[in-house]
Amino acid sequence: MSAQAPLPAEVASLIEQKRLSDLEDVWTRRMEQDPSDLPFFFAVAAAVKKKAGVEGAEHAAAWLRFLADYQEERRDGDARIEVLSEIVRMNPADSAARADLESALRERFGGHPAFAAVLAQNPIATGADPSEAARRVARWLKFLPGEAYYLAGRGAGRIAEMNPALDVIRLEVGGAKVPLSLVSAEKNLERLPEGHFLRRKVEDPDTLASLAVKEPAESVHRLLESFGRPLTVAEVREHFSGIVAEERWSSFWTSARRHPQLLVGGAAKTSPVSWSASADAAEETLRREFTAADPHHKLDLARKHAKRSRELARFFAESLSSEARKAAAEENAALAWELSQSAVRLAPDEPEAFPAESLVASGDLGAVLDRIRDYTAREKALDEIRARRDDWEAIFLARFVEEEDARVLSAIYDALGKRPEKRDELVRRVMRSPRIGPRAFVWLSERMEKEEEPASAPPPSALFHALLDALRQDEFAAVRARVKAFFEPGGLAVALVRRAATEAEARELLTALARAGGLEEHRRGTVREALLMKFPALRAPAANFLYATPEAIDARRAELAQLKQVELPANAEAMRAAKEHGDLSENFEYHAARQKHEYLSARVASLADELSRTRALDASRIDTSEVRVGTRVRLKELESGREVAATILGPWDSRPEDGIYSYESEFARHLLGKKTGEGARTPDGQAAEIAGIDPWR
Repeated sequence: MSAQAPLPAEVASLIEQKRLSDLEDVWTRRMEQDPSDLPFFFAVAAAVKKKAGVEGAEHAAAWLRFLADYQEERRDGDARIEVLSEIVRMNPADSAARADLESALRERFGGHPAFAAVLAQNPIATGADPSEAARRVARWLKFLPGEAYYLAGRGAGRIAEMNPALDVIRLEVGGAKVPLSLVSAEKNLERLPEGHFLRRKVEDPDTLASLAVKEPAESVHRLLESFGRPLTVAEVREHFSGIVAEERWSSFWTSARRHPQLLVGGAAKTSPVSWSASADAAEETLRREFTAADPHHKLDLARKHAKRSRELARFFAESLSSEARKAAAEENAALAWELSQSAVRLAPDEPEAFPAESLVASGDLGAVLDRIRDYTAREKALDEIRARRDDWEAIFLARFVEEEDARVLSAIYDALGKRPEKRDELVRRVMRSPRIGPRAFVWLSERMEKEEEPASAPPPSALFHALLDALRQDEFAAVRARVKAFFEPGGLAVALVRRAATEAEARELLTALARAGGLEEHRRGTVREALLMKFPALRAPAANFLYATPEAIDARRAELAQLKQVELPANAEAMRAAKEHGDLSENFEYHAARQKHEYLSARVASLADELSRTRALDASRIDTSEVRVGTRVRLKELESGREVAATILGPWDSRPEDGIYSYESEFARHLLGKKTGEGARTPDGQAAEIAGIDPWR
């Protein structure tokens, strides 16, 4: 340890006066009082060596050896190595000190399976800096192959390999070996003590899984006990991965949360999870948290914990009623209604703090409904508006395109059933312009998928195109997964394409599907197969073949493989990481990754389509009786007699600067079909004659 700690004033004074005998007494007393204070001893030794010259250096070395021997007596091998390292740092030429240091390392770490490899990579006897080498050996050998460690973000595992030559420590987690440098391992690996939940997860996962099934709350208790601090909901779920199956998580967590001593601070992934000493202590903790919380947090706490006891429910109800009256006084009708409705559910015999008459008398009911967060309170508000307001239809019609909850959308739709002409016009408006109400559009589409299609539904092809558009439009970001579900087997998109009336319409749908971005290939394939089943003729090769050289085809295939196997997975991981930052509406990283995903998906679809239509050119089979794709044309200028060569290949091979032109170019189309001796023009427009036609190679 070369960093020097500040010395007490009296010690600094003795060093300044070179009173070595007195300093030796101070050294001895400090050794007896606190032999582990190595920074003090190293600072004194360095200062004495610097101040007192050769004599000081000799005294400093002797004192450090005395300290090393004392650490050996105390059986503190790590401290002894630190002291010997300091001796060789101050006196690199001291071969005896080097030998002692290597001996101490062997005594301390000789039984470590990686000791020989680490020492060979960091030699003490011949190394330029034996002190640093010794410290590096000690750093490496703090890690032990086969031992259990925790790596944040990946989980618990065992060290499978230590390779100091490559500076690699590999931690095996969930079947994968994660490589870490020594510095990274020191920063990120946490050794798991005996009995730790995560150590047991590595060593005896079956027993933990059995406990999670029989006693969910107790298994969470043991996890929290192992960490000695509250964890977030996300952390708890991460640590139970592999112990509780993904499909069982909801039932497991619901069961665990019922325990009166398990406290969960909210519904978010970042909500804290803790364990109280008793049920009474847990309830008292909740009362304190509830009292200090803002109104919305109080609503959340009441929803989650009111069933713990009648007394606690009554306490919640009284407080929520009081908060409702405050919100009403501040003209916050939405919050007042939500608080009041929650209080009524907890204490139905008590009068409402903010009755329905007050709600429906509010000025801008549309804005009020927007601010009511709880769907049950919003649905109840709509019921009261319908019963008490003559203009309820207009309010419901406006609310439908703003509503986000499927249950409330269903209630509005059913209520408007008494005015079918207005409801049908609303449906037509939403289906014609989905972006005005993305959730309403998805809800209506899901309804069409499950029930009989209403008369107001758009034509199948129009709805299919609307679904494809929704895959890439930002307004649908929050419901993108639900839109993609329409493209699953038996989904709405499959049903829509099966209703194509003609082969031409089916081909147009197939083309739109191929070009759509943001859709995984397996879903795209499901819909494509439905089209091909109804119109088998679409399986025939497309009339517009794309010709290319084998090299160009191989390059496009390599690009497609790179996109599918590297870039798309990397982009998916980037979206997942960005999504964890939360609040997708203002998450620039997520939107950028989303846009890149759409571009990559569209590029994959385009390449797959083009490759399916591509035909490879074979120079040995090219007919040179006339200019065609795959020929090299020699043009002789009429005025100068100069010959110009032009090769006609596909768009993938086009390089006009090298005299290679795509058969789709205007220049090539002018030449195609002509024979030797016929008139033509050179690429720069000069009059010419075709002097010869050959295969391009």
